[in-house]
Amino acid sequence: MINTFHTSTAAAIRRGKSRVVGTLAAAAVAGLAAFAQPAVADAAELKILSSFNSTQKPTFAVLERYIENVGKIGGDTVTFVVSGPEVVPIFEQLQPVSSGVFDALYTHPVFHAGEGGLALTVDAIAVDPIARRASGVWDYVDNFYQQKHGLKMVAMMSVSMYGYHLFTKEPLSDAGDLAGRKVRGTPTYHGVIRALGAEPVVLPGSEIYSALQKGIVDGAGWPAAGMVSMKHYEVANYRLRPTFGAATQPVFINLDSWNGLTNAEKSVLLEAGKLTELEMPWIGNQIQAEEDTRLDELGVEVQQLPADVAAKVQTAFIESIWELGTGCCGEAAAELRGIALKAGLTQ
Repeated sequence: MINTFHTSTAAAIRRGKSRVVGTLAAAAVAGLAAFAQPAVADAAELKILSSFNSTQKPTFAVLERYIENVGKIGGDTVTFVVSGPEVVPIFEQLQPVSSGVFDALYTHPVFHAGEGGLALTVDAIAVDPIARRASGVWDYVDNFYQQKHGLKMVAMMSVSMYGYHLFTKEPLSDAGDLAGRKVRGTPTYHGVIRALGAEPVVLPGSEIYSALQKGIVDGAGWPAAGMVSMKHYEVANYRLRPTFGAATQPVFINLDSWNGLTNAEKSVLLEAGKLTELEMPWIGNQIQAEEDTRLDELGVEVQQLPADVAAKVQTAFIESIWELGTGCCGEAAAELRGIALKAGLTQ
């Protein structure tokens, strides 16, 4: 079980009233201003590949905030040129960053699960940016990616406290499940989809709309905010609650590119990561609240899972994520889970 400190902190952030995170983020902004670098002619320009584009507002907003914070802290010390999934498909993005075609990657690690996506397991770890660092979780993931992929992690940000959800064309069955239906989802969602009696179908996020429209799938898994920006409300009438998991999106820098930066440039990137990690649960919760209000207006009905089914979904998600981690990364996933368990951050 997640310990009381993390549970109470999570509850406070969900209400949008977390004095701890809010105060720390405000202090970070004030304190980090001292590190701001003046604009220079030879500022580092990094080509960053993103798995999300501006049409996917809640997830793309995380990268936007990180880049904004880089600018707040460092001025023009480091700038970014962003390329999205229309340039390189999401499941093919790790290699061109590892090889140096691009300098940086903003992604969800499940997209490279088969290549050693250990960071995907952080979705099963409590959204507590301070504890993730203090416990050693952050450093372990960083070291793994440096050794395995030649990538330096500079940020490990959560989209919000609300993680993921499923949305469907038809309501839940009388038993409160999705028995016999086909539901789109990357491997992140497969444990939940199966726990609800449905069959997982793997499709890129860009194909969800047409797949629902054509009846290829009966529902889909997606971050809890995103139905509005992707217009999924036009083809799905129901959203299932409660949500589950913690959508975690890292920023990685190619090690050769990283080693070519000055210490000041590195400091800007790392400090922006710390700040954005603190801010995003609160910012993401605001985005989620706005989305929920808009979906209510659009008539997308909330379907509450029965308590026993909801409990089964939460357990299935956590176990399936750690199973994915074991499958992709073996002993490393077991070691990371041990660190998180010791800190009371996972089950």
